[in-house]
Amino acid sequence: MDMEYKRFPKEEYEHRWERARTLMKEHALDALLITEANNFTYLSGGHGDFSFSRPTVMILPQKGQAVMIVHEFFEASQRRESWIGEIRSYSSIANTPIDLIKGAIQEIGLAGGKIGAELGREQRLGLPFNDFIELTRILPGVEFLDASDVFWGLRMVKSEAEITCMRGAGKITGSAFKRCFERVREGMTEKEAAKIMFQAAVAEGGAQVWVLCNSGPYNYESGFLSNPGEYKLEMGNLLWLDSGCSFKGYASDFSRMAAIGKPSDNQKKMYASVDRITQTVTAAIRPGITASALSRLCNTEFEKAGLKAIWGGGDCTARQSNRANRIGHGIGMATTEPPHIALFDNTVVVPGMTITIEPTVVTDYGHFNIESNVVVTGDGFEVLSQASRELLAI
Repeated sequence: MDMEYKRFPKEEYEHRWERARTLMKEHALDALLITEANNFTYLSGGHGDFSFSRPTVMILPQKGQAVMIVHEFFEASQRRESWIGEIRSYSSIANTPIDLIKGAIQEIGLAGGKIGAELGREQRLGLPFNDFIELTRILPGVEFLDASDVFWGLRMVKSEAEITCMRGAGKITGSAFKRCFERVREGMTEKEAAKIMFQAAVAEGGAQVWVLCNSGPYNYESGFLSNPGEYKLEMGNLLWLDSGCSFKGYASDFSRMAAIGKPSDNQKKMYASVDRITQTVTAAIRPGITASALSRLCNTEFEKAGLKAIWGGGDCTARQSNRANRIGHGIGMATTEPPHIALFDNTVVVPGMTITIEPTVVTDYGHFNIESNVVVTGDGFEVLSQASRELLAI
């Protein structure tokens, strides 16, 4: 088959289907109803709906062939992209193809089965809720159950093919940071700095590039919500850029900083502390450790550094602490996904997981966050965010 439009070889998807069926068996599910865009792409190879008006649906049974249901506008491209042989199409955009979904479920022999759907935490149905309720009404013998553990059990652990894409995304973003900091100068606005970063990432081959930015006391505290503004880069301030891109459908997400002119002693000291703690927690990553243990280690390191007053308990107990309520997160097809590197998440880290570590401290002289993206290996980790961690002076 022509591979020009395929994301990965067929063997990659066959492995995903096999793993999915193993997890379905463990959760006593007869099939999966897959409607969310990333889940659809992950298991079908085709592109998910991007407008909400043309739902894409895949039904993966425990036994037998999978079925895809897509709008006819995209049928040809879905056939080029996907390895699924059974593809059915519909023409209307006025209604969700409920009857087609019902018919496929009945034909597969699942009218009295247990079907997992995207009903749980950090999952979203790709169908209107009212249409999903109607589906349950016209299939009274089907028990629709939460399959979020199945979907995340699949997607949290990446294959080598996926990791290769994430290496690419990390390399693109790292190269863009280098090009950006070589060009940014005092007097530019945040928007101008962010534009340089954006264009550099696109030039390096990134897609769906995004850039967050802050550079002065007026918005240090706004942190991760900082869209680039008209504020000019001034001597004595720190420019913080958080950026990422998609490469072949997989994301990068990390940040780097530069001082406008010579950094102050306070800026250098806090930067060094946060960077050291970030790298200490990263160095502890290995198979078998839990996400919560990494978060506790981070708390301990802040206390050892004499920064407990500014960090709090790591759970938003101090105004300047990591208000995201976590010090990192999973990353993959989505920029942020499970597991959470947080006190509340006891997920056991295993090889193939891709995660970020990014404890954050906010002061009136800087927003300090030097994020790492890593993949867990058989005996430790590999850094994907290949960019200098030096506090540059521009």
